[in-house]
Amino acid sequence: MNGRRPLFGVVLALALVVGLVAAAPAGATGKYADATADNGSAPDLTGVTVSSTGGQVVFQISGKNLSSTLDYPTFLDIDSDANPLTGDIGDNGADYEFAVGGDSYGFWHYNGSDWVDTSYATVRVFTSTSGVMISVNKSEIGNTNDVNFSATSADWQNKVFDSAPDDGMFNYSLDDGGPSIGSITLATTPTSGPKAGKKFVVTPTGLTLPPSGGLLPTAPAPESYTCTATFKGHTLVGHGTGGCTFAIPKKKSRGKTLKVTVTVQYEGASKAFPYSFR
Repeated sequence: MNGRRPLFGVVLALALVVGLVAAAPAGATGKYADATADNGSAPDLTGVTVSSTGGQVVFQISGKNLSSTLDYPTFLDIDSDANPLTGDIGDNGADYEFAVGGDSYGFWHYNGSDWVDTSYATVRVFTSTSGVMISVNKSEIGNTNDVNFSATSADWQNKVFDSAPDDGMFNYSLDDGGPSIGSITLATTPTSGPKAGKKFVVTPTGLTLPPSGGLLPTAPAPESYTCTATFKGHTLVGHGTGGCTFAIPKKKSRGKTLKVTVTVQYEGASKAFPYSFR
């Protein structure tokens, strides 16, 4: 959110906002944290959870003193094709935006050159001082299963903002229930691969996520991970962190294949990646 227009100007569609935060639907939920006490005079965002059921996507923004008045609104920007080079490239590729403040909210769409009102039938907004929940069907935000998004709180009069994330956008995949993890960076000990009669350690050190529009792209490490393995068609029990340390049998092991499946967890998503080592 880059302060591109007056908040709740003539393009705003007004609606009554219910003063309660409803629970997000059951199922896999993406969980995205934001640092606390980095907000200045703006309301302090603490995180966002995202879930989906039947194509309805629910963004639940948590924080302190959110959207209490029009002077302290909360924004949700959505990049519906998860591509920061389309849409409003000055706003990390956002294609849709919600703004919530007091007892009103607005919903806009970027038409390629400007932000305009958009019609909708599935939007529901619920607020309290500790949270803002925005529910919208994917059919009204580009009809894709993979979106980027960011939340921003504002002290509008003093132009002070707190953004989650601080740089770029988060990603949410309706299929994965969290960010879409494309691949992982894997480290092994020894680096040359498993050796007969020796320990072999597998460690995922980084994740490949969709481009976020951030200025400093990083490959975050998984929050947790687990491993399973088979050797010569039999299960090989792992030990250590995530069960990812394996004792390779000494006898009749040369030239055989060790198959390891590494499952990583990050921001609510879990994804498995198979590897083969000789």
